Amino acid sequence: MRRLFRTLLYTFGTLATLALAVSAFMYVLLTASVPDYDEDFTVAGIEQTVDVLRDSFAIPHIIGSSAADIYFAIGFSHAQDRLSQLLSARQKANAGRLANLTIPLPNTVEDDLAAYTAGVNAWLDIVSKGWRGRGAPELLISGQNEITPWRPADSLNIAKYFLASLRLTPHELANSGLVEDTPSENPPFPQDMITYNPRVSLDAWAVESAQSVTGVPILAADSIGPLSLPSEWYLADLQLPTGAVMGSTLPGIPFVFVGRNDRIAWAFRSSDFPRDEALEPLQVASAVSFITILEKLPRSTDAGDAVEEASDILPAGLEILVIDRNTSASSPQDDRSRKPSLRALRLSTLQDRQTVFSMEGVKAVQRDTVSEASRVLLPLMARELWFQNPVLSSEDRNLVQLRSQVLDLLAAWNGNMDRYSPEPLAFWAWSLALQRRILKDEFPIQEQLWKLPNPEFLISALSARGESADWCDIRTSSRVETCQDQIEAALDDAVDWLNQRHGSDPSSWMWGSEHYVEMNSSTISSEGLLKEFLSLRKEISGDPYTQFSTSFDPTNDRPFVSNTGSNFQAIMSMSEDMASYFLLPAGQSGHPMSPFFDNFFQIWSQNAYLTMTSDLSAARSGSVGLSRLSPDR
Repeated sequence: MRRLFRTLLYTFGTLATLALAVSAFMYVLLTASVPDYDEDFTVAGIEQTVDVLRDSFAIPHIIGSSAADIYFAIGFSHAQDRLSQLLSARQKANAGRLANLTIPLPNTVEDDLAAYTAGVNAWLDIVSKGWRGRGAPELLISGQNEITPWRPADSLNIAKYFLASLRLTPHELANSGLVEDTPSENPPFPQDMITYNPRVSLDAWAVESAQSVTGVPILAADSIGPLSLPSEWYLADLQLPTGAVMGSTLPGIPFVFVGRNDRIAWAFRSSDFPRDEALEPLQVASAVSFITILEKLPRSTDAGDAVEEASDILPAGLEILVIDRNTSASSPQDDRSRKPSLRALRLSTLQDRQTVFSMEGVKAVQRDTVSEASRVLLPLMARELWFQNPVLSSEDRNLVQLRSQVLDLLAAWNGNMDRYSPEPLAFWAWSLALQRRILKDEFPIQEQLWKLPNPEFLISALSARGESADWCDIRTSSRVETCQDQIEAALDDAVDWLNQRHGSDPSSWMWGSEHYVEMNSSTISSEGLLKEFLSLRKEISGDPYTQFSTSFDPTNDRPFVSNTGSNFQAIMSMSEDMASYFLLPAGQSGHPMSPFFDNFFQIWSQNAYLTMTSDLSAARSGSVGLSRLSPDR
């Protein structure tokens, strides 16, 4: 017995030691690819020494003697922080039929892309020499054997892919249910009533000098897109010979996308793209024009000069907005290309309400969580119920009482989609139940059409414009159902659903219990413990129609989970303090074991901003590293 015990003890000890050794080995492999921001490198491809100073948020401030060396260093930094994201973006962008189609680039753009390419490849060369965990945990896990060198064409294709994400593709249109061939026996198909958004949308607006507290214009920019890990955007400060340029960059492209220097600040708005812009040759030409604009902007002297340079080559469906110390300018100036929206209506209301704006006032507008969809749609849904209180279909006394409590809550509500409040949950449960009752009858197979929120459709149907009220009738029944019938039945559906999931006390319901952001890795498919390791989750305020936007992804039994929303916001001004505020939902690093993987997440979820500056003395305060790139001679 004693011998058996010793044998078992020895076996257990051996297995435990082996497990610890394997765990330690895997830990070393995984942490080997965490960037060391104090490490210096000798690299080929630069003329003079370049310093990459990392501030307290790990944002790189790149100091060099030439534009080529600085664009080399941003390529190096993109690859160092976001290698897996770069390679994934390249794979997606190069999947098109005409990915290898080339169009001549302006000489300056060609030189800058060549320098950026050399910077990315310098990091790839360092990784290929070993002892860096293949550059990223995702690459280590996937077992990818060879990484092909970066090419300038890869950056161009990423620009093309990004522009394509601003429009609806034919595949997305088909999935949305927005088809043109509709059976004639249906009511008039509501092409203008049902909306379906592209993967990414851009917005921007300016406060003119006369409305600014400081007398200097303010520019606010917003991007709605994937809430993923790592973030789609990457902050950087490029200390170019023509002046420092800071703001958001798109990994794969060296230029500042939304940002500023000491003369101007710029941002873009996306609008409806013409149908012929879906042709890939035009997309390639648009990508060339787009990155040419990004390269030219930092050299512009004022807002008028920047817009004039951009207007002739601005891709269709894209608008540019620029401010300087005195004024703002935009191109094109005709707003008719943009469809009116509930979100834009709320922005207009907030702008009209306030005659003078400070930076804090602009922040309050940008982070506003009052939903115009609820303020327009709810009175149409509840008007008869609030004032007539009819007996609805349910005979359950508890549900009748609960329904009355829900109506009382909604009657006193201002439409604020606060994560701790019950009213947003009650409103959206009722709205989606009503939409499902109306559209599932007409489109029983196209779940995407009746599961995603379409308040524009409900507003049109309940307003009984033209024949739109006919949508409320159930075709398969002999009785003619009215919209009021459907509203009352949908309220019963919603109250029953809420009672089952959250109990019979509406005051204890919370919007954030159903509406939370779930950020997963965009570069690797993960399940189980790995998914928990590569994800972030937080209850969140807002909805798809608030200024701080959070969309719904109705998968399985979680209809209000969000993985798309405001994934970048910026507020910039040329005032004396050169104030600039930026916000990302994740972090600078794409490495899950880096302390800067999610260092912006709490700031983002708490409606705060980070202050960014090109002042190197301020960046050195609290710096987390200084990396020096020296030429290999």
